[in-house]
Amino acid sequence: MPITSNVLKTLLAGSTLAVLLLTGCVSVPNIEADKAATTQIKRIAVLGIHEPGNIQVANLGGGAMAFGAIGGLIQGVTNVDHSKQFVEVLKQQKQSLSEPLERAVTEALKADGFEVTVARDQKPKLAADGKSDDYSEVHVDADAILSVWFGVVGYMSAPNSTHYEPWVLIKARLLDAKTKKDIYFKTFCVGYKMKIENAVMLPADPKYRYKSFDDLMAHTSDAAAGLVNCEEIAAKQIGLDLKVR
Repeated sequence: MPITSNVLKTLLAGSTLAVLLLTGCVSVPNIEADKAATTQIKRIAVLGIHEPGNIQVANLGGGAMAFGAIGGLIQGVTNVDHSKQFVEVLKQQKQSLSEPLERAVTEALKADGFEVTVARDQKPKLAADGKSDDYSEVHVDADAILSVWFGVVGYMSAPNSTHYEPWVLIKARLLDAKTKKDIYFKTFCVGYKMKIENAVMLPADPKYRYKSFDDLMAHTSDAAAGLVNCEEIAAKQIGLDLKVR
């Protein structure tokens, strides 16, 4: 693969992500559900969930990594190529990742006894700080708003690992529909244990592990099912967190 400017940008983003995951210098909000508030909630509007924009198949311990910066660049190019191959297969299979997550989340909330609607036409805007979300223009006929979105999704082979395992990052934020104040805010890492401070680590089903990239690509339908299974694990935990006991 020629190293074009676009590839370099992707590599830069991937390298930054890898450094953050390995050094543990990322911190996320961790707000436990306010039980006083959740007991007053009867209706929850789930905002539309978008397909993940960051799907990666990465090997942070590839053989090329032993050759310093140049080796890291070579491995980075390989990771970009592997990610593209995997994404293309998902497209060919017409595999949606947002629809199963939406379904799993709504089912978990309904099991908790909430009335649930999906507001696919509503979404937050970028806040004035250019980093956070602004929900001031989100208007729903419900007591609370649940916003769920993806971070990275894919498969990871970490240093000293003998396999590729799922790595799925999902964020869930519950806000009061009127005041827009946070009631609950969690980040879930399912599968590979990303070094993110305050994130909730959840194990993935070990059957969705592959001994090599070739093995992963030879079982793409199962690998896609593995990602959906990780979504369901996160959705189940959201339901448990918001359940009024």
